Amino acid sequence: MRLSDLMTFFLLSLSALIACLMRFSLSGFIYRIFIDPLLSGLRKSVAEHVDPSYRVIDVACGTGALSLAMAEKAMYVTGIDLSEDMIITAQRTARRRGATNVSFELHDASDLSPYRDGEFDLAVTSMAIHQFEAQLAIRILAEMKRISHRVIIADYNHNMPTGLPARISWAMERIAGGDHYRNFRIYIQNGGTPWFVKKAGMKIASETVRGGVFAVLKCEAI
Repeated sequence: MRLSDLMTFFLLSLSALIACLMRFSLSGFIYRIFIDPLLSGLRKSVAEHVDPSYRVIDVACGTGALSLAMAEKAMYVTGIDLSEDMIITAQRTARRRGATNVSFELHDASDLSPYRDGEFDLAVTSMAIHQFEAQLAIRILAEMKRISHRVIIADYNHNMPTGLPARISWAMERIAGGDHYRNFRIYIQNGGTPWFVKKAGMKIASETVRGGVFAVLKCEAI
């Protein structure tokens, strides 16, 4: 396991803790400066599934790093997030880069009703499902399936190999505490992303594991 991967575990949970306890604009800065660069490999794995003709929606987009990466290949990308701070950060980054085929909207991932059936060619969510209450996560994935026949989910690999990386990821999620840690435990106990995919009425078309700890799943409606 590379040092950058170990730092990722630490910084992901540190930022979650800060966001929960402090809840002000510093969280967007921390994600953009410290976490986003360390997740570049995961974003690359997701972006490999993007076709130049695709209209993509990035659900729970955070700072927009993944949305912007996909916009380099896609026709158009829409990023949504419930955090105003994250959306502001994403919009500023897009303007600074001169990205014209991406937009960011302040929107609740649990309510995708404004979007038509099959409106997008690809729906993506990254490092978010493990944070949600189980039934909410299933509802979000089912809605993602409704608005796009192709769904990509990047999150923790529930079958992490035993050893230091797994211990660190568990420890950092425990530091985040509260509902975040409770939902993470349920996510792992249920079998991770594959369990949620099945419950949402989808099947896994392909899976890529990165560093033993992260997994990128390409999913399709059953």
